[in-house]
Amino acid sequence: MRTDRSDCHYEHLIREAVDAVRAAEGPNLVVISGPDGIELRSALEELLAQGIRLRAGASGAERKVVHLAFSASAPDVRISERLSAMAALLDPAGVVLVFRELNHLNPDALLSLEALVRQLSGTNTLCVCTVALPVPHASRAAFSAALARLRRDRLVHHVALRPLPPRLLGARTTAATGARPEPRLVAWLWRVSRGWPASARVALDIARDEGLTRVVDRHLYLTGGMDPLPPADHDLTLTIREMGSAVWSAAKAMAVLSPLGESAPALVAKGMSLSVEEVRGLLAHLEETGLLRYRRTDGVWQYRLPMVEAALRSSLGPFEQRRLAQLAVSALWEGTARCPDPDYLPRQLANAGKLVDAERARYELLAHTERVAGYDGDRAVEWLRAAADLTADPAQRAGILLRHARACLAYSRADAGLGSSEYLLQTYGDLLRREDFLDVCFVHLASLYRVGEFAALEKVADDGWWPWPGGPLERAFAQAFALSLLGRWRKALGLLGIVRRHEQGMLTGRHVRSILPAAELWLGRRDEFERDIAALPARCRAEEATTDEVNLRAGDLLALGEFRRAERLLADTGRSSEQLGLSSRMVIALSRGDAEYALELARRSIATGPNGCEAVQCAMYHHAATLLLHRGRLSRANELLALARTRQPALPHLLAPAAALYELAFGEAERAQSLLWAAARRAESDGVVAGTDALWVHLADIARSLGRSERLPAYLKKVDGIAHRLGTECAEISRLSLHSVVHSDRSAADAALRLARQRQQPIEESAVLIRLVHHGVVEPTMLSDAYSLLGEIDALMARAWVRLLMRVHGVAVPGRQATVGENERLLAVLVAQNLSNKQIAKALRTSEKSVEGRLSRLFSRTGCRTRVELAMAMLAGRLPLAGE
Repeated sequence: MRTDRSDCHYEHLIREAVDAVRAAEGPNLVVISGPDGIELRSALEELLAQGIRLRAGASGAERKVVHLAFSASAPDVRISERLSAMAALLDPAGVVLVFRELNHLNPDALLSLEALVRQLSGTNTLCVCTVALPVPHASRAAFSAALARLRRDRLVHHVALRPLPPRLLGARTTAATGARPEPRLVAWLWRVSRGWPASARVALDIARDEGLTRVVDRHLYLTGGMDPLPPADHDLTLTIREMGSAVWSAAKAMAVLSPLGESAPALVAKGMSLSVEEVRGLLAHLEETGLLRYRRTDGVWQYRLPMVEAALRSSLGPFEQRRLAQLAVSALWEGTARCPDPDYLPRQLANAGKLVDAERARYELLAHTERVAGYDGDRAVEWLRAAADLTADPAQRAGILLRHARACLAYSRADAGLGSSEYLLQTYGDLLRREDFLDVCFVHLASLYRVGEFAALEKVADDGWWPWPGGPLERAFAQAFALSLLGRWRKALGLLGIVRRHEQGMLTGRHVRSILPAAELWLGRRDEFERDIAALPARCRAEEATTDEVNLRAGDLLALGEFRRAERLLADTGRSSEQLGLSSRMVIALSRGDAEYALELARRSIATGPNGCEAVQCAMYHHAATLLLHRGRLSRANELLALARTRQPALPHLLAPAAALYELAFGEAERAQSLLWAAARRAESDGVVAGTDALWVHLADIARSLGRSERLPAYLKKVDGIAHRLGTECAEISRLSLHSVVHSDRSAADAALRLARQRQQPIEESAVLIRLVHHGVVEPTMLSDAYSLLGEIDALMARAWVRLLMRVHGVAVPGRQATVGENERLLAVLVAQNLSNKQIAKALRTSEKSVEGRLSRLFSRTGCRTRVELAMAMLAGRLPLAGE
């Protein structure tokens, strides 16, 4: 049997108990009451771990711990006899007598225990008792009276365990994981644990082990919608297993059938071959312990803790699960049972398999899939797969499996869809229509990319490896698609050209059109892309274009930095930004000035999205890392960039400017220059043009700072060519600003600023202003504008650097008190990232000695003793800083 000792989160209650019994006149009895099971056990373990030496003699010797447990099967035990036998164990150094589950004692035995506690008063022997609630009705009055008398005489300290509200549950999760949980995760955690801390920690641990949670940028996210299943032998079900095999079997059956309310006991009886009265007797044991309850108001059976119910379900064998699902489905179909939960029947249809009418089950599963489509992808993909398994007709099965593979890709469940697409290619490849076959190829390769199976894609891309059906053109298309996913656009475009010239009606233009315009765009050929964009509104009105096609082109525009064109495309095609993927929505949110929401979308996209990194995702990583860098979250930004590089980015050069800024933050100009050069060389080698203007502009900035201004004309020539070929706003801003620097052209500087202001992007506009001041093209007073823009996005690090520039140029820095507060916040941010004093000094452009002094004052004022304490206080939002 597996036993997990979870962090019980009852620290404050345990500390109070420890303080009470440590006192000179403290009580000799601690009573812990709460729900039967893991909560009581966790709290008891925590108390024993903290209080083992309580009130020990001067020698400090450890106390002995003696355990005595009481069972529901022997409530009339003579406690006085057992206690007398233990008297010889009492030691002057002290003994801890642990009495488990006093709720099983009868009133007479309680009187014996009360007498013992009074006898031990003033000794070094401590009694620790657990009481599982609810106390049986027969002894409830005796318990209350005994506890009242002991409390009156100050002989007892009572620890009453209570569930946590969602707000405190979120704070405890932060303390346990070192990451701030998203609201959806807290709501889910509260639902499965009802706020009971030990159960919540079990759920969190299992969800982590099953890959249902992920930490991104010190934030914790729920990556899947399915509830975690504890192992069959988990401690959560220990109490039920100890009640005997009959109760155990009934409890497992109720874990499946309880939603059927009044009909459940009869169905359990049918499954166990018992009478209904026998089953009701078994269920009464579960009710007495408080584990299961029957709500007479609405006739519903319910386990007190959903995690216990989940553990019971995971204890079912395959046939047990299918048989119980069959009973449930049959009762619902026959009308002898009802269930208000619309998802209950399809779940049981999926579990029952072919034990029920397969044709009817398939029809209903597909109908329920349509019902949840668009808001519950986990359910949809589960039920589609079950429907496919119930289908005997090959053509029908192939169609459902294709729907399943597509749904898995759409709902970020590519891992679940790979099996379906692989099976289709191997088993039905020769039977599928050509268009459907290409769909399967497309979905399969895209799924491989999104789950991070890059080696398989490399094999298809490099060797043309294709172990499935299809002729030369289909294989060429698959190879071209694999190349595009891997960011090898030039070779992909060459193969797509061959496919286009030789398709002769065999391939639909839809598949090629999904790749070709973007491939040409990244290589600096925008004609095909512009034609596709121009045709989309009319095609949407004629219902010829899908939402996916619009989203794909909007994502391409966002990757280019064409925020305004992307929004116009959505408006012209009648689409909303909420229909876009998370990465595209992040870029739009940032373009609209909502930096906080943009970062949240980026984190969610990284946590729940694909393991690949398509073009718009490259842009998302770039923007998120740049924003974090400007805010002083240097380590976090670097972690995001490192993660992006492992995900086979389709446009890797888009990540280079943020990576260079990270190096520049620590004064590593040469290293930043090397990164940018490497990115530029790789882009040129691959023939990629889009987005490379930023590389040359940043190289120009570094060259000037290193005293190598002679390189700037060559860089301007590069940017001129890129801007001419792309015609994007970003490239034009790069061209105008660099032209103004090289030629001291104030009109070009004004044009660059005018365009930047129209775009209303604080980081972009402030960068242009700082560049022009650096090169002496505009007046230093314009640094005040940059400083104000950076304040809009809380860019603490960038504002600190601009303040240094303002002082160098004699420009007044506004708000002295606010500046003090910002400096302290920035220092706390840097310290919380575990940066060394040397690194902090480089980032702040100051000396290590200055950093040491400022740190000393920060720790003194906040009361934090270590960097870890400071980081946790900041994460929890409870660090008092100047100006706040």
